[in-house]
Amino acid sequence: MPEAFRAGFDYIVIVGLITCLAWMTRIYQRRIEPAIGTNTGRRLSWIGILTLIFIILCLPEGQAGLKSNIITTLSTTTLVLLACVAGHWLVIPMKRPSEFIPIGVAVALSDIFSVFSGPTRTFAENISDYYREGMTGPVPLVDFFLVKMPMPGNDYFMPVFGITDWVVVALLSAGALRFSMNDNLFSLAGSPQAQNKFRAFFPVAGIGLILSIVAARSTNLYLPALPFIVIVFLGVMAAKYPAVRKLRPEEIRAMIVVSVLIGSFMAAFAFMKIG
Repeated sequence: MPEAFRAGFDYIVIVGLITCLAWMTRIYQRRIEPAIGTNTGRRLSWIGILTLIFIILCLPEGQAGLKSNIITTLSTTTLVLLACVAGHWLVIPMKRPSEFIPIGVAVALSDIFSVFSGPTRTFAENISDYYREGMTGPVPLVDFFLVKMPMPGNDYFMPVFGITDWVVVALLSAGALRFSMNDNLFSLAGSPQAQNKFRAFFPVAGIGLILSIVAARSTNLYLPALPFIVIVFLGVMAAKYPAVRKLRPEEIRAMIVVSVLIGSFMAAFAFMKIG
């Protein structure tokens, strides 16, 4: 298969499988999240049970080196469900749609710092070496927290993005739902007041995730995904819903403080490396 054609086919597979994750997230929003609500004990029970299942599924590979696509499918599904539970939990304290902007700035800058100067950079190097060497030797811990998908030309599922990326996708979609905003790509053209009744669902934030994957694979660089996710989500939602743009003074102050803190950390790390 020509390289260019294979790359295009890889993207088709990735988009299709991310669409499946979006469908799973929609089912969670409609069927499971309403039963959990603001009940902290119930949510912690879900997190505890899912974490236990995830650990049990990861043990064969972590301890015995056993590789199985069936186990990987189950563990990835459990991980995505955990991301949904966590993402929807994080939006409970939100009071206004304008809070999306400081939250987005915080997670985007944190991801940039982590990828270029922080722990994610080390994790990326370790995981790259592991897969470059044919998945031999001990499995890096970070490998268990990557969303893996079947890719053409590979015997085993391959990592495509980190689970924190889907936590943020779920968080943003949950926030949109909380404020009765429609983040469904299939019905964005409708009125802002119209309820989303489309059965097909793909969150706007998911487009940012796909763009980050395409950019990373095209340039052969490890790029932070959260800035792509946040920019696409905020760009679309702020354009459609004026309430997102109505920042209060405390939200502006929060953005400034977060930007200064993370900028200081990045400068300090850069200085230490030069020294």
